[in-house]
Amino acid sequence: MPDMIAIGGIPAVGKTTLVKKFFYEFEDWKNLRYKKLHGHYNEKLNLIILGKYNSNEVFMGTDKLSMAVQPDFEEFIDKEKPPFNIMFEGDRLFNIKTLKKAEEKMRVQVYIIESDFTKSRHLERNDSQSEKFIKGRVTKLLNIKNYLDGNYITLVNNDEADISKNFEFILSRYNNFRGI
Repeated sequence: MPDMIAIGGIPAVGKTTLVKKFFYEFEDWKNLRYKKLHGHYNEKLNLIILGKYNSNEVFMGTDKLSMAVQPDFEEFIDKEKPPFNIMFEGDRLFNIKTLKKAEEKMRVQVYIIESDFTKSRHLERNDSQSEKFIKGRVTKLLNIKNYLDGNYITLVNNDEADISKNFEFILSRYNNFRGI
């Protein structure tokens, strides 16, 4: 059975930075597109990373996908009956409905990143996410945590060293599932 790695957290916590590290750590990614769903496939890893990572923009990954991507994701895993593993981060797909749908077809691993440095990252990135927007994301994350009932792993992400540790941890878990 394939795995899905879902990475969530509030805005500016480092979700995209972590997944971007996977993208740049390995070579030979092929672009994948299924309707509004975009991603990259690595045959050696048997892994699809959902989102757009082949740029140097601040906002990339699933932030570059349509807000209406969820039905295409659901259709994709229904139609393709994944023999491959999937990884994604971010709000577009990190929700209870997507997790429930994925659980029908895959083993789901959920990682939630928490950090103390998000306010400074908002300033660095010059983003315009309001306190109200961020509060809504915190509520959404709490609802997901309640749904998961402790079946997730919290990663702490405060600097590049922690991102590297988180990367190594997720990679080792992924390789364990693949029997490597």
